[in-house]
Amino acid sequence: MDVRARSNSEVFQRIWELYAAGRGLEILEHLDPEVEWRPALVDPASYRGRDGVRAWASASRRAWKSVTVVLASLREVDGCVIASGRISALDHRGDQVVDSDIACVAEFRDGRVVRAASFLSDDDALAWVSARPALP
Repeated sequence: MDVRARSNSEVFQRIWELYAAGRGLEILEHLDPEVEWRPALVDPASYRGRDGVRAWASASRRAWKSVTVVLASLREVDGCVIASGRISALDHRGDQVVDSDIACVAEFRDGRVVRAASFLSDDDALAWVSARPALP
């Protein structure tokens, strides 16, 4: 199925599944070339474009040996998809360094993520959705 024929929620769920399966490079095809990516964990900052997402992914691989993400809910709010779940990560010594709730928000244009951010609570994710500037 063509990415553009899928709903935003379906695309987001696919991205979540790819991340959970450790297939990060495949996520890039679902991102706008100029995506704004704002992670809550591992080098939290604003990354631009697919190269920025690659840089963040490299930092994640250096920090964590393994990551487990579990999706608990997925909903659309004010033109955004919000996914809530749980994330845990082990460092390269095998010590658990992350065990947290996580909420991820994505905005779409033409079937691709144009802006994404993650938070450690649903409340913070909803606040971001309400306060975000309009897309150019």
